Amino acid sequence: MTSRRRLPYAASTAVGVVVLGLAAAGCSGSTPDETPTPSEPEQVSAIQVCGGGLVSPAAGPSLERVLESSRFVIREDKENADVSSIAKALESAYRDGRKVRDTSIPSCDISGAVKDVDSDRYYPTAYLRFRATSKDADVPDYMPGAKDAGTKGWAGFREYTVAFDCVSSRVGSTSGVPLRITAEFHSKWDKGRAGEPALAPDYVALAHSAALAVAKELGCDARGGLPERPEGLPKAEPESGASPTPGAGAVPAG
Repeated sequence: MTSRRRLPYAASTAVGVVVLGLAAAGCSGSTPDETPTPSEPEQVSAIQVCGGGLVSPAAGPSLERVLESSRFVIREDKENADVSSIAKALESAYRDGRKVRDTSIPSCDISGAVKDVDSDRYYPTAYLRFRATSKDADVPDYMPGAKDAGTKGWAGFREYTVAFDCVSSRVGSTSGVPLRITAEFHSKWDKGRAGEPALAPDYVALAHSAALAVAKELGCDARGGLPERPEGLPKAEPESGASPTPGAGAVPAG
């Protein structure tokens, strides 16, 4: 008669734990139905893009016309800087002295609602960009723009740029060495229905709105010389070399 060998208590307990663990693993496997569904991008109004503040209520309709959208999408893969972070970066740039032009200034990329065009889907897009310089910058006098001063505007293809001088106690800039700020609005939407002449005033309004918001945020004396309304800007100078950029228009929504 053979006797059955009994496992020690500790060993039998370990086996039980392994069996229970395997059973639990088999029951907890996820099914396709349980896979999280990606959430839709947040949508905002024209005056809420860029964290709110850069596009004024007066300029909101201009953005709607340019991108042919009444709602705008916050995309995680794009910059969405607000007026506060842009102003802080411009202030920091000025304090870098000769390296003022090397400082990276955050920007705001704007996307309208997805549109179906020729069997494809696109985001109509635009952006607001900012640059900083000063008379302390290490720029030779013969370089274009090295001696620029006062409020100026430039019109380009699907864009408008405005530059102004900021004298601010917050920044530490003076009338002798002001912080010179450039704000540019550029539309990349080339599949719209409206032509360039019709949208030109809207480009001006959007660049002016962003520039004015930054000037007020930094506390620039006399708003940096900017008028309260875009119609008060100096007559725009044509930008040299401004021409259409092939393939730079709409951004696929895929």
